[in-house]
Amino acid sequence: MRTKLNGLLTLLLAFVVHISFAQDKTITGTVTDANGLPLPGVNIVVEGTTTGTQTDFDGNYVISASQGQTLLFSYIGLKTASRTVGSSNVVNVQMEEDAQSLDEVVVTAALGLTRQQKSLGFAAQKVDGENLIKARDTDVNNALAGKVSGVQFLGAPSSDFRESSIRLRGNTNVLYIVDNIKIGSSTDLNPDDIADMTVLKGLTATALYGPEGRNGAIVITTKRAKEGKATITINQNTSLENVYLLPEYQNEYGGGYSQEFNVFEYNPAQHPASWQAFDGQPMVEYYADESWGPRMDGTPVRHWDSWIEGDPEFGKLRPFSPNPNNIKNFYNTGMTNRTNLTFMKGGEDYGVRTSVTRTEKEGIVPNTRRTQYDFSTNADITLSEKFKMYTNLSFQTRKTKNFAALGYGSIGSNFNQWWQRQIDMDRIRDYNRNGQIVSWNINGPTNPRPLYWDSPYFLLHESVNNEVKNMFNGRVGGTYTFSDNLNLSIEARKTYNAYDYEARTGWGGLTQEGYAENENTETRDELFGIMNYQNSFGDFDISAKLGSEFSFYTFKELLASTNGGMTVENYYSLDTSVDRPNVDSNRTKSQNRAVFAAASLGYGGFLYLDGTARWDWSSTANPEDNKVETYGISGSFVFSEFIPQNDIITFGKLRAGYAEAPIFPNAHRLNAIYSNQNPYGSNGAMTVPNQLRNPELTGGVRSEIELGGELKFFKNRIGLDITYFEKTDTDLPVALTLDSSTGYTSVSTNSGEQFYKGLEFGLTATPIRTENFEWEISANLATLSRWVNKLAEGVLVNTLDGTSQGWGGLLLQEREGEEWGVLYGRKAQRDDAGNLLLSSTGAIQYDTNQFLGNVLPDFTGGFTSNMTYKNFDLFLGFDFQKGGQYFSVTDMFINYSGLGIESVGDNALGNPKRDPLTGTGIVNDIAVPAATAGADSGGILVEGVDATTGAPASYYVDPVQYYGRLFGLSEFFLHDATYLKLRTVRLGYNIPKKLLDQTPFTAANIALYANNLWLIDSDLNFVDPSELENIGWSTGASNYKFIEGGQLPPARTLGLNVSLTF
Repeated sequence: MRTKLNGLLTLLLAFVVHISFAQDKTITGTVTDANGLPLPGVNIVVEGTTTGTQTDFDGNYVISASQGQTLLFSYIGLKTASRTVGSSNVVNVQMEEDAQSLDEVVVTAALGLTRQQKSLGFAAQKVDGENLIKARDTDVNNALAGKVSGVQFLGAPSSDFRESSIRLRGNTNVLYIVDNIKIGSSTDLNPDDIADMTVLKGLTATALYGPEGRNGAIVITTKRAKEGKATITINQNTSLENVYLLPEYQNEYGGGYSQEFNVFEYNPAQHPASWQAFDGQPMVEYYADESWGPRMDGTPVRHWDSWIEGDPEFGKLRPFSPNPNNIKNFYNTGMTNRTNLTFMKGGEDYGVRTSVTRTEKEGIVPNTRRTQYDFSTNADITLSEKFKMYTNLSFQTRKTKNFAALGYGSIGSNFNQWWQRQIDMDRIRDYNRNGQIVSWNINGPTNPRPLYWDSPYFLLHESVNNEVKNMFNGRVGGTYTFSDNLNLSIEARKTYNAYDYEARTGWGGLTQEGYAENENTETRDELFGIMNYQNSFGDFDISAKLGSEFSFYTFKELLASTNGGMTVENYYSLDTSVDRPNVDSNRTKSQNRAVFAAASLGYGGFLYLDGTARWDWSSTANPEDNKVETYGISGSFVFSEFIPQNDIITFGKLRAGYAEAPIFPNAHRLNAIYSNQNPYGSNGAMTVPNQLRNPELTGGVRSEIELGGELKFFKNRIGLDITYFEKTDTDLPVALTLDSSTGYTSVSTNSGEQFYKGLEFGLTATPIRTENFEWEISANLATLSRWVNKLAEGVLVNTLDGTSQGWGGLLLQEREGEEWGVLYGRKAQRDDAGNLLLSSTGAIQYDTNQFLGNVLPDFTGGFTSNMTYKNFDLFLGFDFQKGGQYFSVTDMFINYSGLGIESVGDNALGNPKRDPLTGTGIVNDIAVPAATAGADSGGILVEGVDATTGAPASYYVDPVQYYGRLFGLSEFFLHDATYLKLRTVRLGYNIPKKLLDQTPFTAANIALYANNLWLIDSDLNFVDPSELENIGWSTGASNYKFIEGGQLPPARTLGLNVSLTF
């Protein structure tokens, strides 16, 4: 009773307690393999108890046990060994290889249920937690890049705070499960708490999750306490971040539209008499936001700040010279400090693990910062032989100062689109001079107010946006064991997310000052119960499960903003709004209830059959037709059981599965939602949606078939996993255009059909294993095809997303009978030989609405290498992608605005491109035929054939005209999304125990690591195709990520990690 009471206090208080077991003694020993080499990571448990531990790097272990108890030693690829505790306190074990060791491999499947790997009839790839924190990523998706076949990484800019996403077998919106709790974001958990992660890729694997699991699931199990003495681990991580990819800028010509300087002309009617001395002084074209100006040859000129009276630079001339590193110098060296403190204590009938983490990150963009605290606790207690309780609680509070804006007009984009190459960043840093907001882009000498662009420092320090997020995930549950074969588990779960967002538009800038707030909360409450039965009858193993789940979801949002400006300078509050503030609120509630069942049958340890079924009722569906059924069936055959033991084939399995799942429609898709508008006089006003609601609408149905096999060779030194899948989505919602006379623009109906197929390969190997050195590698590769079989009657094209017509008119579309994700836009006209068709002035002719490519890659994959030599370990992580395309707005703009390196240099005649055109036949100073161009002519050579006659034609075209014509010709700015990247490198060292004997520490590790170390191959050397933001450019609000919009540059991270355990 005293033991249980102490355990309960530990569970509730999460602090160290003292437990006495008079009959126990401390057992130590070393575990080695058949060659006498130490084995780290061997699992050791006291038979019949929950007491357990693992061997350290040197194969040593410590465990508490009583004389007469049995110790079980297990390790993947080796036979389980047992030793009875006798009078000696030292138990050494030498383990033997086992060809049938996959019996011991356990993965976490749907609903948190554990399964033997060899019994699975579907693809499930497991990643250990230690492999996810090599580079100390705070986003689980980042840590997953390149480690799992079938997972396409869709990263956010690494210099920003935004989270990344993944595409699994062609679909986003993957379900994240942590200890059976559904979470909304990959950043809602602390990677330091992860014990392992299982990626369930197909519908067969996720059928027990119902419609929510149709796009795959990532099932995460967090770390738990093990029996033994209390341990405390401190993990300190410090890293530095720097921009490492930038476009190559030209440093020959400065701001302006002409290579001649403007000259100040004194006018006594407009200018003070003291300005007469300025007459005739050369000036920069301040109003120009491009760099087609004069050569930056050091000529003394009047810069923008020389016209601000009272400023030290007023009236002064300074050299017109390049600033080659002005963009790079704008960004700071970012710093991240992350401190994790973990307490762990386990006894015979209880366990508790508590973790606290503080993360402080200074961004590379000035005045950006994030502070985050994570708290989690896992605890369990056995209250009797029949009843056990457990809880998992996680809390996160996060404060972000200034999400740097992305998209057009943002910091990252303007440096590559609207800029002057001579600008000195240090001089625009002070944007408030003598009470006046100033910038480089002034109106002119008599009006130093910004014309087009505020100083980037003004935007970052005055037009700030802040976010506070509070997140809670938790569950409390219990398991009652009726017998060795039957138990019942019941859980109550809750997830809660609250966001408080504020945005300021700075006072005195070009945009009218303003203030906005957005508060929203998202809550999900669940009640879950499951009955488990398992038994063996001769050669048959039977397992059955029956359960139910109730879910209640609520979303509330309140938005408000000032209207017409603010009445009090620099006082950002809704009550300073000049006019009545804009206010809006949204609320969504939904309920779901489900019943599920699963059964497994095994025969002889080589044949397995599984069946699952789930019935869901959802409030978002038509009340008269709101029940859907998800089911799956799978089987596996371990054929290696019939192969005589040999030294080549160690294990072999075939598997197959089929599943079908419906898709519920989103909330508010069936009935019209009325939106409040500003009052009409004294009367309220509301609007109806443009889309006609269809009360019979469903979300469609998905069916999937999966075939695969697993092989192990040379006593598990090489492993191969292959999967082929096909899936079909039918009755998908498709929007049909309606005649305007109906009062609506469209209506959705169930008629769409899409087909997917793909191959996934996984390889693991241990090429070298000696006494002091071991090398482990893993590789994965996946292909995917996705086709649009049908849209709707009379509908052949559905536009998903795109750019505006002025900037390329590029469209991402679904087209019946074609691959999903096709890109259509403007394409150059060519003859049969591929020659460009040119006008009489050298303009490239083009057609609109032409096929240009596809966003989906041919294949994706990754490669990892982990080498250990004595106490050192070296990890390398690569990921890659072949094929797919993306649109680069930076590439389109950077030469259009005269900023890029391609806009300078010599032409085919050996003359500077920007020199004037010379020769005969010059047309409007735009182009000159190459045949009649002067020997000293400038311009860019354009070659092709005459669009009218088909005769060969070539011209030297003025660079401004050349890039202006290319602008918007989307074909020329589509790029291959192929890349190869060394994402992660980590070099670690485990300090030997003999050096720690005189210290309070039982383990210590120090490691150097790097992330985003080397972009080995990319079509554009300044764009990482795995980091496309797709914000602010597209006409839709999609997450397809096929547009690089002048985003923030990627950042390279170098860090030091120290871990101490005592």
